[in-house]
Amino acid sequence: MVVSLAERKRHSIEAGASYSTTDGAGVEARWTRYNVLGRADTLSVLGRLSDKDSRIEPELTLPHWRRAQQTLRLGAAAYDITTDAFDETGFGVRGDVTRRYGKTSYVTLGASLDASRNQETDEEDLSSLGRDLVTAAILGDVLLDRSNDPLDPRRGWRLSARAEPTVILGEENLPYLRLQVQGTAYLPLDRDARTVAAGRLRVGRIINGTIPEVPASRRFYAGGGGSVRGFSYQGVGPRLDDGTPRGGTSLFEASAEFRRELTTKWGFALFVDAGSVGSEGAVDFDELAVGAGLGVRYNLGFAPIRVDIATPVARRRGQSPIQVYISIGQSF
Repeated sequence: MVVSLAERKRHSIEAGASYSTTDGAGVEARWTRYNVLGRADTLSVLGRLSDKDSRIEPELTLPHWRRAQQTLRLGAAAYDITTDAFDETGFGVRGDVTRRYGKTSYVTLGASLDASRNQETDEEDLSSLGRDLVTAAILGDVLLDRSNDPLDPRRGWRLSARAEPTVILGEENLPYLRLQVQGTAYLPLDRDARTVAAGRLRVGRIINGTIPEVPASRRFYAGGGGSVRGFSYQGVGPRLDDGTPRGGTSLFEASAEFRRELTTKWGFALFVDAGSVGSEGAVDFDELAVGAGLGVRYNLGFAPIRVDIATPVARRRGQSPIQVYISIGQSF
């Protein structure tokens, strides 16, 4: 056997574009330089211009840092985020170390520091309220993946947990803890796993922080393609009198999906998503938002491309009756 090796090109350029009827249009490009430090490292610069999230973001990745299967990432970002709930402009730096166990299980420890200008709606008089903030956070993240495929799982389970001790420095200092846990499970209903029942549960809680103490950009929101389909981004949860999403300090999401492969290329999915955001203490299940729909799957070989059409089960005034989502890979 004769094996020939050659170095890859030292640079690459990627470009992409997106459009959403609710989030607007966006374009982005990424420039990447390999092996800058001579140790298989990667230096990249991302530039994005969109209606919701515009940013410039350089990042340096060092694989096998200090030991095998351990990656160090150092990055920074200048960003301008515009949503229905808040506007945020700022600059931040971050660093994290990820340790891989097996093929797809990870433990990550990191830290970040951001200086930002937050613009949100005052709850009392609905005026625009500006807040200059410095946010310091520590990150701990664990992902256990016992599924058979990262993009098209048909059996097994996944469990992830994330803790972010955070300190907000501004007119008033606020230390709080942001917690999230998500579990998913996949059960094949036939020998060849052409029919799969999948489920997802996600919960979150902010401890030692209340509204409006926690800035709007740090609260929980629900709704959208990776959350509760049938609702727009930030479309689930309490709102102010002018319709602005209020966000919350607690989060609940659940999904059930029936997936069926019809041919080697085509398949479909039936799904129901539910979610609620609590602004004071525990989640209020009386305000549970439920969406249901039908999806089409086309197998690209490495993963399916999916088109999901969803509608709210109980639509409120002003909500769109139909939401359409297009992406690569299963929804969870």
